[in-house]
Amino acid sequence: MSERLIVPLDPESVRRIIGSPLSLLEAAPGVEELGDTYAVISVPRILGFGKHRLKVKLSVYETEETMLIIMGRDVDRLIVVVHVIDTGEGSHVVVSSGGSGRLAKLAAETSSAVSKAIQSRLEAARPQVEIHAEDNSLAKLEKTLPPEATLVYYDSFTPVRDVPYEAALRVVALLGLDDYLVEVADYYDTYTLRLVLRGNRVTGAYVSRGSLEAVGEQALSLARNPPGYRVRIRAWSLTGKTKAFIFEPELIAGGKRHGVHRLMGRTQVEYGGLAPNMYIVVSGTEVAVIDPVGDEHVKHAVRLLIHDVEQVKKIIVTSVEAGVEQGVKVLAETLPRATLISTAYWASQISSLATASIPVEPLPAVESKVSVGGSELLLIPSRARGAPSLSVYDEKTKTLITGPSLGVVTPPGVWTVRIDSIDEYMAMVKSYVRHTVWPEGFLEWLERVSGLEVERVAPRYGPVIEGRDNVSKLFSELRKMFS
Repeated sequence: MSERLIVPLDPESVRRIIGSPLSLLEAAPGVEELGDTYAVISVPRILGFGKHRLKVKLSVYETEETMLIIMGRDVDRLIVVVHVIDTGEGSHVVVSSGGSGRLAKLAAETSSAVSKAIQSRLEAARPQVEIHAEDNSLAKLEKTLPPEATLVYYDSFTPVRDVPYEAALRVVALLGLDDYLVEVADYYDTYTLRLVLRGNRVTGAYVSRGSLEAVGEQALSLARNPPGYRVRIRAWSLTGKTKAFIFEPELIAGGKRHGVHRLMGRTQVEYGGLAPNMYIVVSGTEVAVIDPVGDEHVKHAVRLLIHDVEQVKKIIVTSVEAGVEQGVKVLAETLPRATLISTAYWASQISSLATASIPVEPLPAVESKVSVGGSELLLIPSRARGAPSLSVYDEKTKTLITGPSLGVVTPPGVWTVRIDSIDEYMAMVKSYVRHTVWPEGFLEWLERVSGLEVERVAPRYGPVIEGRDNVSKLFSELRKMFS
């Protein structure tokens, strides 16, 4: 037996709303007791009247899409399967069950009970509308955000029917109940929606759509239909209580038609150390991802910048270290049509990362170029920690993405996104170089990149170094270290 629910949310949000698989059985027919590894189920007697209490073994298995619950002993079995399937326009939740022996008769009722439990949780999470004029002003940004407000979430999602409802539901599902200012925008700067979400209530709303503006319930009505295939969403915790990683790439060079974006990997700045960077080059309708760092937030970061993941044509790996291995795995599963490019040394390592679904292009130890949209990226061989690596030069923005050849070991509590004066950071850059490079190979690389027009250095670790004077001074000081 099976039942299906259609939910206008992504699978991750649906799974969070569903919660524990075992809790779905609490109202199932015949279930009298649930433990971590057992269940007590009341079943009809084979002969005669009344019920028989049966203690059975209980096992739960979960994957990204499936929750599997198995109960039984000997020939008496009951299996419940919950599939959360991503359709690209929301999720289908399919509940199936089957059984054998004395538990077989409970299968249909169990499917129905689990399906109703899921439906009830989705309904309970549905935001209610209770508009207040003061929060309409906050949504319109006529009021200043409270001092403790903090950006806690940033992601993109696919609208299905009702953008305000789905945006509010997604924030609650992923971040939990709190007071939020939620902002939704399209990719063409024609649509902006802001909601004030307090607990499970929408208390303020503002929308700007083309030449139209509205607040309150009129805004919710005007904002309901999505302006395009996809929109972006971000939220501020108005209380400062909600903490979450932010996956918002920062534009460090260029603009909309051609730009270089940087995303810092997960790190705890208060402890200092190496803070890895990932870079995304967007040129026209094509994208190159350089050194993807981390897990699922890699996908979120890429989706923030582009309309369709099919636009990602190149994944360039300067070296496989500091979370790049996991990032490569995630993108290989998400972007099977992209080409992964690295040195022959690292390409051999990458081939063992379960990336059979994505083509890997090994590079010889000479300079080469790859096209992205209407421009080209120059790939420059280098060496770091004894292994062949790469640097990437974007001529349009005059940005040098160094790979592991350059970096900064950040002291505890000290962090900045960009360096405007290299003097205070010079010692930290030198310390990194002194302990990571092969002098002869590093000098060859330094001579080559010194001959390029470089307006900013985007290192593998630490902040971006801005300005030709800073770059020139940096290269000159590093050259003196080995002369």
